[in-house]
Amino acid sequence: MSLDQRSYEEKRDFIRVPVQCEVALEAIDTGKRFVAEGRNLSGNGVLFVTEEPLRPGDRLNLRIEATTVLMSVLDAVVEVVRVEAIDNDSRYAVGGAIRSIENGG
Repeated sequence: MSLDQRSYEEKRDFIRVPVQCEVALEAIDTGKRFVAEGRNLSGNGVLFVTEEPLRPGDRLNLRIEATTVLMSVLDAVVEVVRVEAIDNDSRYAVGGAIRSIENGG
């Protein structure tokens, strides 16, 4: 099926997969470590919720541990592309673009 034949919602290069998992993050510039709640994952991006106030352009080391035998560990570098305040500005929904995937995870 070509992109033109798919509905508007499906015109992404990669399908988003909902996830519910802990995401370990480390800010590349400061080394600060924190955790977030993973919400969805695709071949080129990730959405997570955190209490950490991030900004577009921030680069993070991301790690998602395998929780079942059907999953593998994901170690990647992501760049924050979108931040939306939620819960009265105490938490943030963060969209990140996967810039590289590390081998050997």
